[in-house]
Amino acid sequence: MGRTFINQLKVGDKVDQSFLLRSREVRSYGSEKLYIQAELGDKTGFITSVMWDVNSTQIGSFGTDGFLRVRGLVKEYRNKLQLDIKGFERELIPPDLAEFFPSSEKDVKELKKELDGIIDSVKDPYLSKLLKSFMADEEISRALNSCPASVTYHHAYLGGLLDHIVSVTKLAMKVADHYHTILNKDMIITGMILHDIGKLRELSYKGGFRYTDHGRLVGHIVSGVLMVEEKAAGIEGFPDELLDQVRHIILSHHGEVDTNSPRLPMTAEAVAIHFLDNLDAKLQGFSRIVAESQDPDSNWTGYHKMFGTMLYKGGKGS
Repeated sequence: MGRTFINQLKVGDKVDQSFLLRSREVRSYGSEKLYIQAELGDKTGFITSVMWDVNSTQIGSFGTDGFLRVRGLVKEYRNKLQLDIKGFERELIPPDLAEFFPSSEKDVKELKKELDGIIDSVKDPYLSKLLKSFMADEEISRALNSCPASVTYHHAYLGGLLDHIVSVTKLAMKVADHYHTILNKDMIITGMILHDIGKLRELSYKGGFRYTDHGRLVGHIVSGVLMVEEKAAGIEGFPDELLDQVRHIILSHHGEVDTNSPRLPMTAEAVAIHFLDNLDAKLQGFSRIVAESQDPDSNWTGYHKMFGTMLYKGGKGS
């Protein structure tokens, strides 16, 4: 039998299956007794879960993230479902991460084909070799199939980074055609494909979407530059000035010092990439926030930090 997803659970259901541990707190009750309150999740949402009268060994083995196989009973508490945990075991990474995380609605193989086609259109021999060296790297190619583009901000789902890269690069190609006297199309394609490549080292997605230690200490901007330098070092005669332009795009794509950009955009391609990257992220984020809004009777979402305001949901087609 397949798994029962969280949005299918109902009061009285007995549970014996794997969940993603999203958060965990240890609390006290009664006469110095302890219980665990956790959020267990899958791709459809999460359920508040409680395990009563736990000891230090159980607390330690429960952990704070990763995957658990849980046995328990679904009850109702304050008009919401709650899972009473009777037993659990830690689990390794499950074979199908798509059961636990939201994933791209687009076919990853098709996105890869689109990306390969875009790369094949690059005429500059050095930029072409640079891009193809990334795609030929099995570890990078495999990570692109699953890596999100962010933890919560935009394209926060399996395959989100690849989806974002393809989407924004296609947009950039149209802009490059429109401003063909200003923008170097090969450079804008290269910069757009590589602007977030460091997120492959910055983000972890196998035990929940979170930052790696490397990501917190170094960040995807610096990581991206380092990755480009590693690949360029294997291409004989790669021009220094060309490499500097690619470095600059990565270093400046956040656009402002206040958004952790080491450099402000100083080339035409860097300016375009900053604004197009921001546009794609904001519109995808807008779409997600509206789709996840829980109040069907309101034309407005709640306040969201990403936009600094509420968002209007109504009026489509009116």
